[in-house]
Amino acid sequence: MNNYIDIYQFTHFRKYLDEYQIARVQAEPSFTRTEICNLLGLEKTRSYFADVLRGKKVSPRMVAKFIEILGLDKKEAKYFETMVKLDQAKNDALRKAYMDELLAQHPNPQHILNTDAYEYYNHWYNSALFAILDAMDVADDMAPVQKRIFPKVTLGKLKESLDLLQRLGLARKNEDGFWKPTKESISSGPYNNAELVKQYQLQCFELSKQALITPPKAPAIMSTLTFSASSNAYKELEAAVQEFKAKARRIISEDRKKADGVYQLNLHLFPNLEK
Repeated sequence: MNNYIDIYQFTHFRKYLDEYQIARVQAEPSFTRTEICNLLGLEKTRSYFADVLRGKKVSPRMVAKFIEILGLDKKEAKYFETMVKLDQAKNDALRKAYMDELLAQHPNPQHILNTDAYEYYNHWYNSALFAILDAMDVADDMAPVQKRIFPKVTLGKLKESLDLLQRLGLARKNEDGFWKPTKESISSGPYNNAELVKQYQLQCFELSKQALITPPKAPAIMSTLTFSASSNAYKELEAAVQEFKAKARRIISEDRKKADGVYQLNLHLFPNLEK
């Protein structure tokens, strides 16, 4: 029964459930979303499965019922349980712990992400240091970086970060003995794992919070806007945000003057009302 789709292709249980149902209904036309509700013992609630796909919390009792319906073996069941815990984790520490569990349970964790890439996106200061190397002349002594970086990072973590950048081929010493980035910029690229990027973005949002509550030593732009608009206007705003991101990348890539600062830019656009 569990051969319809490979559970290890997923890190999000809702996406797995959605694609599993689509794959199985092709072989079993009776396996509809309504039938899933019946199999879960929810004959009077036809919308439960659809609600789960949209984000409804799943209780441990229902997790067990899903495992039975999906026909998962012991290892697959444990993996499914961990995916659910990861999705429903209440804080960043738990999310990281469950992501580590998921990697440990996956038969081929390299399929999810490269371990070094996981390290890179798992700590915000790795990307910050990558940019700092371009703006500062940094030798093996990381004390000057530790003195200036915001928020503060321990000297030990900065040394580990530099080792990681070197191992990933993202930094090397120039002829003057200073560590410099080997690329102009980095994107998630082949490591574009949704959960990995989400954890990284959560850390970036926390940086914005720290910048907001800490008396600035340099001008900072902090702006929010809450508004009502039509769905058409929302789509235009989405397009405008993407255009701005492209323009920002172009300005950065075409900047021919020596970098003398490192900056963080976060853009958030999300609904306050569910459809």
